[in-house]
Amino acid sequence: MEVVNGTVPQLNPVTTTVMLGVATVVSQALLLREAMAAMGGSETAWGLVMALWLAGMGFGSRLGVRLGTFRLAVPLPAISLGLAAIGVLLFRAAPALLGTAPGETITTWHAVWLWALAVVPAAAAGGFCFPILAGELGSRGPGRAYTLEALGALLGGTMLSMALTTLGTGSAFVIAIGLTTGATVWPRRRLFAALLMLGSMTAAVPAGETLARATWRWAGHPGPLGDWAETSQQRLEVSTGPPMALYTDGRLAASYPDPYVTLPRAHLMLLLHPAPRRVLAVGCTADGSVEAMVRHPVTELVLVDEDPQLARRLDDWYPGDFRTIMSNPKVTARSTDPLRAIGSTGDLDLVILADGDPISLRANRTRTVEFLQSCRRAMTKDGVLIMRVGVGDTYLGGVAGDLLATLTSTLKEVFPRVTAIPGEAVLLVASVSEAPLDTSIETLVSRRLDRPEIGDQLHPALLTVLLDQDRHTDLAAFIDTADPAPNTLRHPRAVPIAARLHESRSQPVLVSSLAGLGDRLPKMIGAAAAVVTICLIILALAGGGAIRATAAASVIGFTSMGWWMLLMATWQATRGSVYAEVGALTGVFMAGVAAGGWASHRSGRQVQLVPWVFGAGAGLSLALASGLSDRVPLVFVPVLLVIGGILTGAAFPGLGEFASRGSGRRGAGLAFAADEVGAAAAALVIGTVAIPTIGMTATAVGLAVLGLAAIPAVMKA
Repeated sequence: MEVVNGTVPQLNPVTTTVMLGVATVVSQALLLREAMAAMGGSETAWGLVMALWLAGMGFGSRLGVRLGTFRLAVPLPAISLGLAAIGVLLFRAAPALLGTAPGETITTWHAVWLWALAVVPAAAAGGFCFPILAGELGSRGPGRAYTLEALGALLGGTMLSMALTTLGTGSAFVIAIGLTTGATVWPRRRLFAALLMLGSMTAAVPAGETLARATWRWAGHPGPLGDWAETSQQRLEVSTGPPMALYTDGRLAASYPDPYVTLPRAHLMLLLHPAPRRVLAVGCTADGSVEAMVRHPVTELVLVDEDPQLARRLDDWYPGDFRTIMSNPKVTARSTDPLRAIGSTGDLDLVILADGDPISLRANRTRTVEFLQSCRRAMTKDGVLIMRVGVGDTYLGGVAGDLLATLTSTLKEVFPRVTAIPGEAVLLVASVSEAPLDTSIETLVSRRLDRPEIGDQLHPALLTVLLDQDRHTDLAAFIDTADPAPNTLRHPRAVPIAARLHESRSQPVLVSSLAGLGDRLPKMIGAAAAVVTICLIILALAGGGAIRATAAASVIGFTSMGWWMLLMATWQATRGSVYAEVGALTGVFMAGVAAGGWASHRSGRQVQLVPWVFGAGAGLSLALASGLSDRVPLVFVPVLLVIGGILTGAAFPGLGEFASRGSGRRGAGLAFAADEVGAAAAALVIGTVAIPTIGMTATAVGLAVLGLAAIPAVMKA
């Protein structure tokens, strides 16, 4: 213990509160990443994890109103990180714990205990700490604590996205625990703190490697793990082979080499255009399709993969033949989002969308009317677009038929001609020209014979098998009559359908249950919103001060989480993955929270500001409803996140004071608990129900109405 001027330095509640923010955002972001990976990238994980996390924070905060001391609170940020690390272990070990098949999605109903155990304890520890620290911060403690925690969240989110993400989840937790613990004990034990921080950095790499190899064993993948990487987009794993199996976020993405399925399909797609000179292909790098594509009369083949590390990793992992093929002068590998790639490319003869079905907003971005319109603008007058759909043509009923019909209708919205090629995965084929598409066997055999460079990779007789005439006729009839509403960025109709199809191969989850409600679900959402609005008005007229304050705090929690989820969904749909950016984007939001809390605290008029904050929040909701964030997402998403954070932060000090009755700890605990419970409800309702069901516009309008309805409840404050 270090003594300065004859006294022992005391632990600092300011530092501990900042470290609580760091621990909270790192734990939340890493758990969110793991949950998305467990659910195949579905944003349903946002709603489920955030709902559990915020409910846990609210529960812990309510306990912290009366229980606990400052000395107990000091280690809680590090404890929260440790509990979140255990939660990650549970997510990674879920296949072994639940007895699921390799690659099977970790669904919610049969694993609800695991989801709760993975998320709630870490959140409750953080929530319990908050009111204790607010009480230690003196007068106006709720506002000061909220601002300091938000500042810590900004630091933690930036650190996670800028430095820790690509080290791997295990390494990130070890470093974060060391830094958080060291910072909180630094005033009393500087040597111990320095050694702890240094030790955590030394142990980080072995911790990441240990977790990666344990994850492979728990998943039950065949063969030994060859190598792994956590990139800014996803977790990559590859077996030793041969053939080598590539897994992304635990699911089989490609097998290399694959001369029996991949190469014939790639040749077929290139034969669907009479003279494919300039070709852009999405999702065709990892499976080796390029080996077939370069044998056609292609002058430029642009391969698009969002993950900038994927091609580099495959160069290291795959055999030498892959590197030779990728070095072909015809091939250009672009590591960028498909939306940006198509916007900077022109005169394309053929566009191939071989990436996965739209089971998430991220995957959906290449299946919307808006993206297809960009494709058409980039294509020649004889251009052809091919879209792979993970639906077999032998059964076109139920969810599979709904997905194929929706994507067909989306293509028809943009292209004058749409047909399909049968197979285990149907190929939808659309053309810019008004002339009928010729996909007859005779034509394709003729094109095959005119391209001798194909060699023995595709025998002409195999085309007869690939294009079974009876199957083609039945599929064509289905395509001609498909006319559901198209899939758009603002209303991603294909996402819940694709998610249901994906989950039907595992065990039913929330999306499947909600699907049974059909057209009644939007009406139920509207009725629930009306009931909440009426209840808020009644509380404004008859409720006591504490009740009105907690109700208003729950509304600000609901609306602020709604803004966050809508903006994250916009980023996911327009910019690609939030796998790495989730920490930074959350940090941007928390920067606004810190600024708003500080300004409100300094104004001395915290309570009087609250009605104005709700009015401004309604304006922000209407701006989101107008689609402002879609126009220049790189600018407007961060800016609107900051504005949403400022409004959230500006409201909390007044609500905490309104509910305090002279006790800062009580006010902080009650307001924070209500805020977190409201946010938890928003995460569950908006993340899993509202956005895919009624769309982003209607969801944002509902948030505006809710915010306006809460104003009378705080007018008497």
